Amino acid sequence: MNEHLKPIFQVLLPRLEKAKIDYWIYGGISIAAYAGKFIRDNQDVDIFVKDMDFEQAKSMLVALCKKYNFKLKFSLQEGDKRPKIEIKIDNIKRFEMIPVYQKDNVVVFKYRDGNQGYPNKVLERVERNISGYRFFTSKNKFIREMFIKHIKVRPDKKKREKIIKDAKIVLKPDELSDLGFVIDTP
Repeated sequence: MNEHLKPIFQVLLPRLEKAKIDYWIYGGISIAAYAGKFIRDNQDVDIFVKDMDFEQAKSMLVALCKKYNFKLKFSLQEGDKRPKIEIKIDNIKRFEMIPVYQKDNVVVFKYRDGNQGYPNKVLERVERNISGYRFFTSKNKFIREMFIKHIKVRPDKKKREKIIKDAKIVLKPDELSDLGFVIDTP
C-alpha cells in the first residue's frame, strides 16, 4: 500500500534530514502514524517546515526535482500570501510543503480558511516507521487536534470515505457523533 509514495520517503525526506531541515508530516500520512499502520491509500505526503527553513528546503527541492524529473510548482496562497510547494511525480501531485510561523509560544498554520494556532510543543518530533517508510510527525495529541480543527473548518469533508476512515482512527464514537459524522455500521 502506498508504493507510489516511495520517492518521497526514499529521496525527498532523507535529503531534508541530511540538510538538517526539520519537517513534520501532517494530513493523511500522520493519521497512519497515529494508527501505527497504513489504513488507506494516501494520494500524497503533506509536510510543514519552520518558515525560517522554507527557502532552503525550496532550493533543495528544486534541485532534486531537476535531477529526478519531478515537476515542482511554487505558489502563494491568496490573502496573506503563504507560500506552498507542490511536487508532481508522473504528473500526479505526491508532495506538498508549507511553512509554519512561530510567534511567541504559538505555532501558526496559515490556511485559506483561516489561521490555526498550536502550542510550541507541536514542533516536538516523533520518529515513525510504517511499512519501511521512516519519517517524523508531531505527537499523537497534535495529530488528533489538527484533524479535529480541520473537520470543524471544513465540514464538507465529512462525507469523503478517506476522511471517514481517518475519523474512525482518531475519534471516539461519541466524538464522531458530536462532530456530525454519519458512520454506516455493517
